[in-house]
Amino acid sequence: MNKCIHCSSDKKCSIYGTDCIYWRDCADYKESVSEEPRHYSAEPILEYAEKIGCPVVGIAGGKGNGKTYDIIRKYLKVRCDDGRLLRYLRRYRESISPKAIQSLCKPQRQNLINYTGGEYNDFQYYQNRFFMVNRNEDGTIKHKDQEPFMICSALNSVEGFTGADEGLCSAIFYDEMLSREKELFDEFYLTMIFHNNCTRNRTIYSPLILVGNTVTRDSSLIKNFGVDLYSLKKGEITVVKNSKKEPTIVFEFCTDAPVMKEAADTYYNRFENDRIKMIYKGDWTVSNYPMLPRQELDNSFLLAGIKIISPSGSALLFSFRRTGDNLFGYVSTFDDDDTPHICTMINKTYIFKKPGYINYLPSKGIFRTFARLIYTKNVYFESMEIGEYFRDFLKNLTGASQLISVYK
Repeated sequence: MNKCIHCSSDKKCSIYGTDCIYWRDCADYKESVSEEPRHYSAEPILEYAEKIGCPVVGIAGGKGNGKTYDIIRKYLKVRCDDGRLLRYLRRYRESISPKAIQSLCKPQRQNLINYTGGEYNDFQYYQNRFFMVNRNEDGTIKHKDQEPFMICSALNSVEGFTGADEGLCSAIFYDEMLSREKELFDEFYLTMIFHNNCTRNRTIYSPLILVGNTVTRDSSLIKNFGVDLYSLKKGEITVVKNSKKEPTIVFEFCTDAPVMKEAADTYYNRFENDRIKMIYKGDWTVSNYPMLPRQELDNSFLLAGIKIISPSGSALLFSFRRTGDNLFGYVSTFDDDDTPHICTMINKTYIFKKPGYINYLPSKGIFRTFARLIYTKNVYFESMEIGEYFRDFLKNLTGASQLISVYK
């Protein structure tokens, strides 16, 4: 029987039948670490993915827990050891502008000194590339490595898909891949094309690493890899396999790093706000959705309803209600198929031929009222979670791009 790669036990994962992947709960693994790290370490999941030959690694966790730092640290060492560079990817070009990104590697300066024996002590960002340099005390560059440590690209830029072969790369690191804004069209395909452009069909292991803060569970990119962010539990690791039982992605929803708890005890625990919890607990971000007192809801009159299928698969009911002269919308769980509704709205393109289904936002009739109620903030929600499902629905609904700004 295979042993866990991080402990000496002869146990296998009861779910996947593979080596134990729950190393973070393993007593032997904890004992092997001199002291519990304050920040998140990506080393275990990256080692595990390479061991089983999994080409894609996904990591989601709270902001500031050390995800980006540790991945760059790992591949900085690889660059110093064997010369392979790291490819760094963001969604939009402005995210890799000098103003936005030039401080990205600053926390790695001591690591750089250690890994190079003092030959280099800083980084220079030039033409979308980070170079290792040695600076004098006055900041001038004494000497510079001629080959970059890291090349930065944007998924929405043609430059990410053309150009000369940049040589062997250690990994392709897509940072901040989860966004509350709309994703790029066909982002899954674009990401895989970019990966192929970086690896040039070489067979040497160069994983695609997808990393994001817990700002949204609605991601077409992650969904296309077969991971359901809505069902993940904190600390859970998911391995998705294809029909041949080959692993295609290993995905981890990070537990809370000690540094986040320290920040919470110092600053954030006193604020009773769900959005703040993403910072110190790694919880999924939610907007502050308006709710309605139960008595006011009971006193309202139902005029019409629209069934909505959210990206999570949850069925919602958008009901048009009136109290006196006040018309408002109310979004709740769709509990019963017998609930009267004029149509079903869904933001998937393939469903439009199904009778009674609409996959875009019409501009006339009751749908114009639907948009007006949202835009004027006259829509209320059964719960914060229902509000987030509704926002995820609007995010990718054709014709609703201006409405999503209402729910940040």
